[in-house]
Amino acid sequence: MAKRDETQRKRDRARIAATKADCHICGKPIDYTIKWPDPMSFEADHVEPISKGGLDALANKKAAHRHPNLQPQ
Repeated sequence: MAKRDETQRKRDRARIAATKADCHICGKPIDYTIKWPDPMSFEADHVEPISKGGLDALANKKAAHRHPNLQPQ
């Protein structure tokens, strides 16, 4: 697997966090002040997982809680 561009990853996270969107998985609000690794902290989730052919692009990322994102789909 190719190494991800960490600079772009940080930019994408910042752009998604700036929207203050609710979790796209559970629909509940995200408290963006909670820090990782808290299960309710913010994560930028790949809507279509990279492992299933999804792109590592902003268009394929949405806000999610870390906890629901940890559940196998």
